[in-house]
Amino acid sequence: MAENRKLQTTFDERQDLTRGPILKKMVMFALPMILSNLVFQCYNAADSAIVGNFVGSDALAAVSASNPIMMLFNALFFGLSIGTGIVVAQNFGANRLEDLRKAINSSALMGIIVGTFIIIAGSITARPLLNLLKTPANIIEGSNIYLSVIYFGMLSNTLYQIGAGILRAMGDSRTPLYFLCISAMSNVVLDLLFVAVLNMGVMGAALATILTQTLSAIMVLFRINSGKYPICIEWKHLSVDRNAARMIIRLGVPSAIQNASMSLGAVFIQSFANKFGSAFIAANSVVQKTDGFMILPMLGYGGALTTFVGQNMGAGRADRAKKGIVLSFLIILIYGILLGTFLWFFGSGIMRIFTQDMAVLSISTVGIRILAFFYLFMGMNQSLTGAMRGAGAAVAPMMITIISQFMRIPVAYFIAVVPMNPFGLFWSMAFSVLANFLMGLGYFKFGNWQKKTVVQPSPDTPVFDE
Repeated sequence: MAENRKLQTTFDERQDLTRGPILKKMVMFALPMILSNLVFQCYNAADSAIVGNFVGSDALAAVSASNPIMMLFNALFFGLSIGTGIVVAQNFGANRLEDLRKAINSSALMGIIVGTFIIIAGSITARPLLNLLKTPANIIEGSNIYLSVIYFGMLSNTLYQIGAGILRAMGDSRTPLYFLCISAMSNVVLDLLFVAVLNMGVMGAALATILTQTLSAIMVLFRINSGKYPICIEWKHLSVDRNAARMIIRLGVPSAIQNASMSLGAVFIQSFANKFGSAFIAANSVVQKTDGFMILPMLGYGGALTTFVGQNMGAGRADRAKKGIVLSFLIILIYGILLGTFLWFFGSGIMRIFTQDMAVLSISTVGIRILAFFYLFMGMNQSLTGAMRGAGAAVAPMMITIISQFMRIPVAYFIAVVPMNPFGLFWSMAFSVLANFLMGLGYFKFGNWQKKTVVQPSPDTPVFDE
């Protein structure tokens, strides 16, 4: 009882998403997450923009060709982070302090294991995977150098993602934003130093990234152990609690597989893109970087919805969770229409940030216009996935994503590779997004996602009237 009262005191001081005005709480919680996504995109885009402008289009293409392979391994820590965040959010909402402590300590040790595995496996497989994808000869060496360096920062990246997920799940979306801002600014400074001043090329960009990832990890882990939260990571006594690990794996593995399927699909698409030469590879990268910025509010709301639904389902407040989901859909609908219009008319101007090569700009302008109004469905997919994950239903989003991603591959092959039409790759992406949305909406309306909660409310969980 005393432990629960201690948690509740902290709960009230933090972003308690289980009571109060739903829209206001969600917006105030989501804004730092949206800004965090913006900063993270800047973090990633700094490599591309600086490499593209100071080294050249081949170097930009080398970084781009590395991303699908890198993201394939990133799926492992992404799944662990998602699983941890859901379990933490539900225990936080359910007012179960001891279970919260076990979940956080278990995830820390699991993160160390996963991060170490990624370093070893990624370093071994980098060159063979690039060869398998038939990466063009003029960029394969640069891609291999970039990957070989970047994997050494994966342990830090894993621990940062898990730590930031823990803070957000407990209602603190501001602190990860502050730390990410510091790291992003450091990344830009180091990118300019290593690439523009010291002429280290793609190796310099990768080195800047892993140094700033390490800084992020150190800051977020110190914050968790600052005494400002009801728990801390017990470094001297780290162990994996069987029940906590089981729940994290149950929720994390489907999320990891879902993300891996997206990455694997991207690997296949990258192999198709490689057939059209380095100019198209660079253009495809520019489109991805541009739309990565534009969909940040959608991603932020999807992540915020995971925590909102997780806390409320843990507190036994399914009705409040549903209201938050509906409000998110309305917000995404409005933003998606405005975004599509903006990208159609002004997308090409934004892409000039990444390159001044007119051939690359010409291709990327067509690509962004093909995708412009499909970002609405991307946003809806993020909200649906976030809501179902927060409730504990991780398998359905995984299956939907796998199906839609692997539907994209044959579509891309027959409308892009066979007729040698590179723009077919953009249309195949639009097709996949729409298919994902229709299947997700069907499960949300008719499925049993509300019955997947892994944590039940504590008898001491207070009940509040709106």
